[in-house]
Amino acid sequence: SLRLSQIRQMLRKQWYQRRVRGVLNYYTNYYYKSNLRMALGAVLPVVLEYSAWAAKWSTLLLLLLPIFLTLWFYLMAVAAHIYRWRKREVEQAFNDGFWDGFRITLAAITEAQGKIWHNVQFKGIENLPKKGGCLLIGYHGAIPLDAYYFLAHCVLERRKVKIVVDRFLYRAPGLGLLLDILHCTPGTIDGCVKALRNGDALIIYPGGLRESLLSDERYKLIWRSRLGFSRVAVEADVPIIPFFTQNIREAARSVKFSANAASWLYEKTRLPIIPIIGIFPVALTMHLGRPIWVDDEEEPSVVADIVVKRVEFLISRHQRVPGSIIRELYYRFWGKWWSGKRKGPDEQKSD
Repeated sequence: SLRLSQIRQMLRKQWYQRRVRGVLNYYTNYYYKSNLRMALGAVLPVVLEYSAWAAKWSTLLLLLLPIFLTLWFYLMAVAAHIYRWRKREVEQAFNDGFWDGFRITLAAITEAQGKIWHNVQFKGIENLPKKGGCLLIGYHGAIPLDAYYFLAHCVLERRKVKIVVDRFLYRAPGLGLLLDILHCTPGTIDGCVKALRNGDALIIYPGGLRESLLSDERYKLIWRSRLGFSRVAVEADVPIIPFFTQNIREAARSVKFSANAASWLYEKTRLPIIPIIGIFPVALTMHLGRPIWVDDEEEPSVVADIVVKRVEFLISRHQRVPGSIIRELYYRFWGKWWSGKRKGPDEQKSD
């Protein structure tokens, strides 16, 4: 038989075991639930936010698809009107050469887009020789829209024009064929001289990509004493036609939070990695100045100085500085177009 003291000891032992087991179970369940709550608290908001984001953009995409389809049909309708408008040129181009029809079609579409979006105009176009080589030198906007529209105009007028482009475009995958069709060239001195002697007009932006990215609404030339274009003109014995496109920097503008940082970034990479905003529907007017004839014995530095002064004069005469996107949009749609009154002694009225 068990004594009373032994029975008390056994009960006390069982009570302690149940108490310890209860405490352990409590803390185990508490920490498990606490960790589970913490995990759910961290993951569940992300899951809910992603689900809401996916639902919102899926709904937006479903709403936009019919709009895109409608716009696509309207674009095809516009293309049909353009084709009817330029039917004779397109048919003749397809009969003349393999790529001529494609080139004429692109030019007609580009010309129509420029007229609608920018009200593109060309003043002083009579200064461009109808035959023979000539060199067009001008200010480089953030995006050379003036070159695109001028090229389209010349293609439709059957005047062959070539554009010197930066070499990085030829390294971009898939662009080589289009650049060749549009008569673009990387711009070696020998290649430019050969094109000019063959009777082609040649567009060169001496400022290049540096001027495109680093210049601003004050329209300062960034040519850094470049003499390549003047050497080409002297060697090919062709006239130089200075040009400037009004509001080209308001149509598209490079975004720079620090001019020094942007300049350092470009010099290190030599790539167009500075962001550009646009394209704003401001009016674009391309002004072509009187031809500058150079002698065979003329120094390239002297020729370059003359061209710089002529381009700067065109800027001072036709562009309000500093440029303003809002102001030019107002003048385009609601106000009167501003134009300067100054005129140089060697400039024609059509400059």
